[in-house]
Amino acid sequence: MTPFATVLEQIATSAAARENTISDGQFTCTYGEVPGLLDGIDGFLTESGVDVNSSLGVECANTLPGALLLLSLMRKGASYAMAPAAVNNPELKPTPHFCRYRISVSHAAARDTGPFSPLPYLHVEPNPLYNGRTADPSKLYLRTSGSMGASKIVVHNHQGLLGNAQNCALKYGFNAESRALIPVPVAHMYGFGAEFLPAVMTGAAIDLLEKTNLFKYLDREKQFRPTIVFGTPTICEMLLKGYKTARSCYKVFVTSGQRISDEIFRAFDPCVNGRLINQYGSTELGATAACSPGDPLDDRATTIGKPMRGVELRLGSREDNTGRRSSPGELYCRHPYGFEGYVDEDGEWLQQVSPDGWYRTGDLATAKPGGSLSVTGRADASVNRRGYLVLLSDIERVMEKLGSLSEVVVVAGKDDSGQGQKIAAFCVPRPTAILDASEIRRHCFDLLPHYAIPDEVHVTATLPVLPSGKVDRQTLTARIR
Repeated sequence: MTPFATVLEQIATSAAARENTISDGQFTCTYGEVPGLLDGIDGFLTESGVDVNSSLGVECANTLPGALLLLSLMRKGASYAMAPAAVNNPELKPTPHFCRYRISVSHAAARDTGPFSPLPYLHVEPNPLYNGRTADPSKLYLRTSGSMGASKIVVHNHQGLLGNAQNCALKYGFNAESRALIPVPVAHMYGFGAEFLPAVMTGAAIDLLEKTNLFKYLDREKQFRPTIVFGTPTICEMLLKGYKTARSCYKVFVTSGQRISDEIFRAFDPCVNGRLINQYGSTELGATAACSPGDPLDDRATTIGKPMRGVELRLGSREDNTGRRSSPGELYCRHPYGFEGYVDEDGEWLQQVSPDGWYRTGDLATAKPGGSLSVTGRADASVNRRGYLVLLSDIERVMEKLGSLSEVVVVAGKDDSGQGQKIAAFCVPRPTAILDASEIRRHCFDLLPHYAIPDEVHVTATLPVLPSGKVDRQTLTARIR
């Protein structure tokens, strides 16, 4: 029996948790029913000829059948590669070649009034690209979002994923009395490793929300009364438009995936009674650092808090174009439950974590009094203009001070503007704002040094996002003239 199987058995027989439910708004089961449902999935996979000793490609959505499939594979200690559902997602990468089978999860066409079974919604097919590779059953594979470039396949293992989940359970106070609403994809590390698994491992009630919008979220919030939510900055902005009063039910509301603007943070924090936290992490490392709900607002709004249990962070030295040491420094992490490295589509190693365990995150950070860190941007999201090193995140922060803009994303183009690499700013105005691109750029001359003024300013109603919820910077870069 695997360690996770033991946890599930304990939860299923626990007086505090066995009657708690896992639901997707259409189907519901209790933890007491989970072992029997997972036995059914195990039998279905066996009858379908699936060998769990081979890696499996799993496409799943935020549905109860999809969640139970993931629990079944975790319970068996199977090797699998996770991906979002391919429906209406033409850019989804194919199942990796080292996966022998592809398992997908369909949605129910209508509410089923009979006894719930996940089996009608599970579909197995051979992977036509399978390369005959024998998988290591301890390995799990997740894809990065690709927000800063090409998506990568990240290698984890069962033990590390469970350790990461335990860290989140401790940090955010998951227990059998918790009620976890999950509006972010469970196909990604954030939704799966930081909220879904900690909730399951502590017997918390779970409500899975697929393709959330304001109406759907508010309806489910009213019915479910969540105490813990993992969202995104985009979800925070969406809820700001719908909330009329503060919510007393929340114990913690966590965001991650991208920097949340100071203005949005301070506007949304009162909506959840001062319990908003912006977690720092990645597909590679999982949950790495976060403030606690009781920390002061200024700390929660401006820092990533302190490292999770067992995690080490340090700042590396960095030089500017004159050879002088500059601040911020590059952030390095050593994580006891982090990833093992990257593989290609055939399962061959591209890069493994260094023997000493330290990983270059690619982020820039500064140290704050008290030991917290503030992440200021990406080391690779910078350009050289007229001999000056310009951080794109610095331009975003300054432009966001324009009261008429709710969100700004700055990207660099490939072409030279005459003074260095071209810079373009994509701006989302507030609903009542009346600003055009030329007027916004004119304000930039008063706010920014001459070498940091964007060459192009684009006004847009929305920004393209990836399935993970992050802004799709690659799509924006392609729009630069």
